[in-house]
Parts: sequence; C-alpha cells; structure tokens
Amino acid sequence: MAPLSGNSSTVWLQRIGAIGAALALAILGASMLLRLATEFTLDGHTQSLLPPAVEHATRLLHRLSASGVALLALGAVLLYWAQRKSAAGVAAPTAWIVTATVVLAVIGPLTPGYRVAAITVLNVSVGQLLLMAFWWLRENAAGGDRQRAPVDGLARWALVAFIAHIATGAGASAYQMLGLRWPAWVHLGSAVVCVALMTTLLIEKRRSSAPPRSGKALEYLMFTQLLLGAVLIWLDHRPLWLSFMHAMLSPLLAMALVSLIQRHQK
Repeated sequence: MAPLSGNSSTVWLQRIGAIGAALALAILGASMLLRLATEFTLDGHTQSLLPPAVEHATRLLHRLSASGVALLALGAVLLYWAQRKSAAGVAAPTAWIVTATVVLAVIGPLTPGYRVAAITVLNVSVGQLLLMAFWWLRENAAGGDRQRAPVDGLARWALVAFIAHIATGAGASAYQMLGLRWPAWVHLGSAVVCVALMTTLLIEKRRSSAPPRSGKALEYLMFTQLLLGAVLIWLDHRPLWLSFMHAMLSPLLAMALVSLIQRHQK
C-alpha cells in the first residue's frame, strides 16, 4: 500500500475526529442513561429502572463505542506520527485523546455500582474531555495547514470553567444518589461562573468577526440547559427523561464551545 499523502492524512484525521466525537457522545449518553436510571435499594444493592432489554442494549452500545474509540485513538496516533511535519495543529488533541482513552480504560472496572462519587465524577469529566479532544482534532484537521494560536486567555478560562461545571454536575448526580442535595447548589454556583465566561467569550468573538454559527448554537444550548437545570433543582421528583435531556446538552455545548474557539481565533 502506498503511503498516505499529507492531504489524505489530514482528511483521515478529520474523519477520525468526527467519528470519534460521535462515539464519545454515544459513550456519554449510554453512561448517563445507565447512571440516572440506577438507584439503591433498601438493602444497599443497586437496581436499574430500565427494562432489561433497554439496559442490555445500552451496555452493548457503550462497550462497542468504547472499543471503537480505542481503535480510533490508535489510528490518530499513527496518522499523526506518519505526517507529523505537515499535520499542523493535531498533536495536542491527539495527545488528549490518548490520555482520556487510557484513563477511561483504567477506571472502567471501578465504575459499576456507583458507590464512589469520585469515580463517577472522573468518568463523566474525562468522557467530556475525550469528546472535546476528538472534536478539536476534527476542527483543526478541517482547517488544514492554517496557523493556529495557542488557546489562552479568556478561551482557556472558559474551557476550565466548563469542565469544572461538568465535574460539579456529575458530583451533584452522584451525591443525589446517596441522598445529599447540597452538591446541586455547588453545581449551580459553577454554572454562574461558566455562563459569565462563555458569554464574555461570545461578546469578544462578535467584536472581532461576524457572529459565528457555533456562537448561536452555544447561546441556545446554554439557555436551554440553564432552564432545565433550574427546573430539576426545584423539583422534588426528577423525571428520568428530563434529567437525561439536561445531561445530554452538555456534550453538545462542549462541541459548540470547541468550534467557537478553534474557528474564530484572533
């Protein structure tokens, strides 16, 4: 087989980023559904509220998607290494993809049972990082050889605040399962900081260029998630579908935030 050219390698890296993001989204969705549909019985055991067929299909989807991510991570490393001199801007996202994949593989056996809140928080947070890294790879590969400034300043703080918000959300869900509700207010406080930074970032991008589509998507998703989150905080009984919808907006927000930062750098 003839070696891939620089352009072909970039196209394949873009495809790996897009497919990897889709698989990471599937992993997050399956994990969130299984977690939100699990509760402790009076004798301390866990039980799922999902029908057995749905639970089995969800776990199968999670396993297959995780296997696919591992193969894509390997493919990204090989393609980057083969074209490292011409594949501009893909070293950092590839490194994050590999790191997140390894961490998730290590903590995978510790996740079932949901008895350790820290494992739940780490699982969700690193899963989001994996999704963002794949989408970051896709965005940078799609940009070809265009020079990109490092992510710093306001954009970096917005990313840090977003990941912290994800972590506190996972913590709120994990501790809610143990009967504690105060972490939800910590999550709400992190939302205020996160929204403030992302709104400031949106304003900055608008001043420097035309309003991007990723910015519009970020606005709508942010508003919807805040609305659903406020409803969930005040409800005594939280419907599974509403909690799942609120949780699944986070990966979409992550992709919109990455696109906003990578497509519209100064």
